[in-house]
Amino acid sequence: MAAAIGGVGLAGFTWPRCFAGVAGNYMGLARVEPSDRERLRGVLAAREKMEGISEVSGRYLGAACLVLAALEGVRAIPVIVPYVFFCLAIALQALFAYVQFHRTVERRVAPLVRRSPLTALPPLVIAAMACSLVITLVLAVESAERFDAIIVALTTLVLASIAWRVAGAPALLAGADPQLEYAVDERVRIGRARSVAAVACAPVILLAASAAPSLPSAYHTFAVLAPLIATLAFLVSIAAAQIPLRARICAA
Repeated sequence: MAAAIGGVGLAGFTWPRCFAGVAGNYMGLARVEPSDRERLRGVLAAREKMEGISEVSGRYLGAACLVLAALEGVRAIPVIVPYVFFCLAIALQALFAYVQFHRTVERRVAPLVRRSPLTALPPLVIAAMACSLVITLVLAVESAERFDAIIVALTTLVLASIAWRVAGAPALLAGADPQLEYAVDERVRIGRARSVAAVACAPVILLAASAAPSLPSAYHTFAVLAPLIATLAFLVSIAAAQIPLRARICAA
């Protein structure tokens, strides 16, 4: 765990734009007509400028990960605690972008199009987060690792609320190329919201694997199923986050 978190920390310093250039991260698998590629580059450059996320943000994340990796080596600290804060640090990148949205959209172009948060967070993804939360709550009440379970439950709630806020974020358009900008905005909104949802489901897997064996015998079935359900919830959220990235960007 320390090696994995430390690896992300080193990547944050080596390739800070990997974490700071959030808009571009959701365009890597984008299919777009060759004639529209230059338009897309211009839209992405304007988008990242409006969001105001610099390479410094990626390095901050890298520094936080290195500290958390070091904490993983402290025996007095449960393994899951630094990992939970690692998940929070990843999600805070998306929240920071959302805050920048809110500040910038007040003085930019906003389309008169109603859109539902459920487009970005479909019921299946919400159900995955709900299953993860229920598992943590049961473990918080019945398992011997109550402290860890309470931390994970609170973290899951915070991450789920961040995902919902990102899903309901207003469209952010500069107005130079509204149609392509809106297509990019939808893609980034969906990608960010579902990625945070996946991060919300991640800590529960480790918790369920470590805490379920300490449950009373009456919870034997739950102890067996909890890690499986937590893993399934995470896989569902990951799939939901990745599938839209393969869709074609319609630059009408």
